[in-house]
Amino acid sequence: MTRPLLAALVAAALMPGLGCLAYNDPCQPLVDDPNKEIGYLGEDVYLDRPYARHDNNALGQLAADAYQHVEDDSAAKAVLGIVNGGSIRAEGLCITRTMLPKGQLTDGVLHEVLLFENQVVTVNLTEKELVDMFEHSVSALLTAGQPISSPSGAFLHVSGSTTLRVDCEYPRGQRVRELTVNGTPVALPPRTDEVARYRVGMPSFLLEGGDGYGTIFKNAGSDPARNPVRSQKFGGVDSNIVSAYMKATYATEAQPLKEAGRIVFENCAKPTRPTR
Repeated sequence: MTRPLLAALVAAALMPGLGCLAYNDPCQPLVDDPNKEIGYLGEDVYLDRPYARHDNNALGQLAADAYQHVEDDSAAKAVLGIVNGGSIRAEGLCITRTMLPKGQLTDGVLHEVLLFENQVVTVNLTEKELVDMFEHSVSALLTAGQPISSPSGAFLHVSGSTTLRVDCEYPRGQRVRELTVNGTPVALPPRTDEVARYRVGMPSFLLEGGDGYGTIFKNAGSDPARNPVRSQKFGGVDSNIVSAYMKATYATEAQPLKEAGRIVFENCAKPTRPTR
């Protein structure tokens, strides 16, 4: 069974009134050894939509880092990575997890949270495309004091090479107030020339227009001048790439995965962190 079909069946199984018992096949593990420990979480990671789509999130940052570095040993090396918050799912295979507890993370759980099978692609973007991409990412963020309901899956998590300051009191299209890549500020407003200055690693879902990014990226994913490279590592599958990166980077309690404040939110609604 293919992963896209599997995801569709899982979604059907989670609809009101339907139980997982009617979908035994989708309830089978997504990896050969689901109990294999691949790394260590240094803190609880919350998966509900407000935490995945309206705030910094350790798992989203892990994925963005993995996508940035997947081609480090090639000429297609990226300078930043992104992942949409909508790709982080609380609904696993017949199990809903609102939180991943501090401690060991298994391969099976990671593949259930990053459920959708996408290839990871690195591609060259212009400065305007880069800024427009981040403006689209934060356009649906709610202002401070508003309840966070139905947050947009288009919200992007960023790799460690990137920092972003967002002010939700500004109009949509003007909310990105500061943006740096590798410590260098990006011009705001951006230069409008067609020079491709930034190489970005991302899921194919976004490059192909998912979550409303089609009007920004247009045909960049098929334009030879943008040098789109679909990773062949670990089958090119996003969750496999993240799993391998987790194992290589955050394997022990002495070096755990923790959330970083890569995006600074001003005048934006923020989810309240539960206490244990």
